[in-house]
Amino acid sequence: MSRESKIIYAPNKKIIGQRVKEFESFGWELLSINGLDVSLSRETQNSVYTDLVKYEYQYEVLREEQEALKIPRKAPSFSFLLFLLGLLLFILPGILYIAYILWKKKRYAEELNVYNMEFQRLEKEIKKVCDDSRSVFFSRQN
Repeated sequence: MSRESKIIYAPNKKIIGQRVKEFESFGWELLSINGLDVSLSRETQNSVYTDLVKYEYQYEVLREEQEALKIPRKAPSFSFLLFLLGLLLFILPGILYIAYILWKKKRYAEELNVYNMEFQRLEKEIKKVCDDSRSVFFSRQN
């Protein structure tokens, strides 16, 4: 029986268990954990091997898309000193400054909401791919 091996890198120790569980959905078995490097192995003569590889490819595409998401930059906080200076020099710049800060905070909230929704959507798709692959892996075995 032939086996294939793979080493994956986990960005932090908190998610190693989650990643191992996800890869188990595709027939991988944990060999060892060395820091943030996780060694996996799986049987290639499995009757559902090609299905597992297809699901794993879908998973990898979704995971890359999720990891490519960028958290929007945080909006600047309100500075009373800068506001007071603007108010003392000219009233209009102070009003414009408040409007600018409020606009930036609203924009940040919208961008963060879009980010969170996209992240959750991808998380659900990843879970579905893992669940579908797990059902194939555990149901069609000879």
